[in-house]
Amino acid sequence: MKIGRLQFCYLLLPLIIMTSCGSTQDVPMRYRHVDDYYLDMDYYPSDTTAKAVVLGDYGILEINYHRNKGFTSYFTRHKRVKIFDKDAFDVADFHIRLYSSGSSRERITRLRGNTFNKEGNRVERVRFSRGDAYEEEVSDHLTSVNFSLPAIREGSVFEIEYTIESPFLQTLPTWYFQSEYPTVFSEFRMLIPEYFNYRAMMQGFLVLDSVDQRRQNRNFTVEWEENHFLNQTSKHSARVDYEENQFFMRIEDAPAFTVEPFMNAPVNYLSKIEHELLSFRMPHGRVTDYSSSWGQLNDQLLRSSNFGGVFNRTRFIGEEKDRIMAQHPEPEERLIAAFKLIQSEMTWNRNNGLFATQSLRRSWDDKQGNAADINLMLVMLLRELDIDADPVILSTRANGIIPPMQIMLKNFNYVIARASIDGQEYLLDATEDITPYFLLPERCINDKGRLVVDGEGKWIDLKGDENNILKTESELFVKNCGSVEAKIVRKKQNQIRLRMLDNYNDYDSPEDYMDEFEASGAGLELISFEMAHDDDWGNPLETVYEFEIPETDPGPRDIIYVNPLLNDQMESNPFRREERLFPVDFVYPVQREYKVKVNIPEGYVVDELPVGANFRIPGRNGGASYKSTFVINGDQFIEVQIQFDLSKPLFTAEEYSRLREFFARVVEEQARVIVLKKLS
Repeated sequence: MKIGRLQFCYLLLPLIIMTSCGSTQDVPMRYRHVDDYYLDMDYYPSDTTAKAVVLGDYGILEINYHRNKGFTSYFTRHKRVKIFDKDAFDVADFHIRLYSSGSSRERITRLRGNTFNKEGNRVERVRFSRGDAYEEEVSDHLTSVNFSLPAIREGSVFEIEYTIESPFLQTLPTWYFQSEYPTVFSEFRMLIPEYFNYRAMMQGFLVLDSVDQRRQNRNFTVEWEENHFLNQTSKHSARVDYEENQFFMRIEDAPAFTVEPFMNAPVNYLSKIEHELLSFRMPHGRVTDYSSSWGQLNDQLLRSSNFGGVFNRTRFIGEEKDRIMAQHPEPEERLIAAFKLIQSEMTWNRNNGLFATQSLRRSWDDKQGNAADINLMLVMLLRELDIDADPVILSTRANGIIPPMQIMLKNFNYVIARASIDGQEYLLDATEDITPYFLLPERCINDKGRLVVDGEGKWIDLKGDENNILKTESELFVKNCGSVEAKIVRKKQNQIRLRMLDNYNDYDSPEDYMDEFEASGAGLELISFEMAHDDDWGNPLETVYEFEIPETDPGPRDIIYVNPLLNDQMESNPFRREERLFPVDFVYPVQREYKVKVNIPEGYVVDELPVGANFRIPGRNGGASYKSTFVINGDQFIEVQIQFDLSKPLFTAEEYSRLREFFARVVEEQARVIVLKKLS
């Protein structure tokens, strides 16, 4: 398997000029026919650590003419997997998304599967029953068909085959050549009538092993009725001959995609191919242009009844508008008041959403909605308060970065508000009650969003706040047996404060959070925990931990080793691979400051003290620096100060080696200990 190393990029593959590589039209994998070799296989030779291997993933997309439905696409997928380890059982869980719009909807026309297990010298086959699948409503336009293959165990081979019928032809299903497990082969075929002109977009680092294009003569029959005098009708039919463009794309021995630390969503880097309809032309007919511009997409949204149209009815918010106008004469005060009103009155149902699910009046009455319901309502209220405000559409981090050349509305899944006051811009998301008006939640910090306004619109940078400061003040009381009692006060600002609150709120109770904190350190016994200013953004969030790290032997020691950072120490380098093909994404810059006072137990002196360090990533904008000092204050205590800054959030693949070396040095420095010696 060849991997392109130079740089991650999107490759435009014109479907008209693909060259032949000798592919055949034979089906690469037959249903129910599993080779004994795969049933007996204990590991995958190309990746002996793999917990599962995709033996084959074959997809075929056909567009056929149906006399009642017109042109319709049929996407069939046949996937076969070998499982080696129970940790990979979830690969047998499936969630097939079906899209709907109005009365048009996708549907599964075939769904079948098998699980094969070796029982001595015979093979036991357990069939999957379609009745075991269930549907789940994901959003107003998406339904998920969920199911799991039966009788899965270590050593199983399973296969699944399904067909999706779709009337939506402007975008075709995305085909992924790569997954979290290695793949023996992945093949995707397309059979497209000559009337359709699609643009193909290949993403990722894997290179296609074979690409083949062919043409085949096909035909379909068109039927119609003709009305005559006295309501008589006659039926007619005609055969239409056309050429079918056939495309075959295949990758062999695709390595497993490994999720790396500090990586944006894997969907940004997985090798895949997408298709967008550029134009459609029937014989002797005019060309219908489906290629889009950002201006056209902008106009489409503004004309939509569930987007731009929701701003036409504002009377329901009139009383709130009048109250805010009366109480807050300054525009920024009105902005903050409007944000807090929507934030406190509306409950986010945890759905993202690009479009309002209903009228904003009804959402206001229900006091809940998706992200679009809430943030479009905020835009409306800001406009009523005479503040320049517009929506910004974006793709959340989990949904992937928007490629600028892909002008497709389906790539966006979220909307926030943008307001401008005297040249100062504000990006606002009122979905969660812990988020202040001046910060975006982490899921929205994802490269760029698109401002939707009359005209062309523009790109908006979606950045985290730059002043993300963590200040830690610790005092350690070292006992002569080596036990340590500690009090740590942490003060967090902006994005790291928001991350802490988001994490804390995931626990069912403060006790659950304290249990998790206690479990994070070997032998750590938490005595108390307090949090202050959690709802006061005028002050840093303050958390105070008091704990002890006891020693089992209570007798005094001759030598005591103390690491002043305790559970703040970076014990290992998160960047272990020598090479990395994609960027390192810390989301936002962070400044960390540690001040530690180490009290020396009576009868002991400092035998060894780490030498301070001062280093940074070389270059004009290296992006990271580290500085430490260790000072003995008489014979009573030691003062330690550490400044660890990441001044930029994104490091390219070309910068990776320097970043990796920097973190290796940080780990080395933070492993250094203070050595205390008992006086004789």
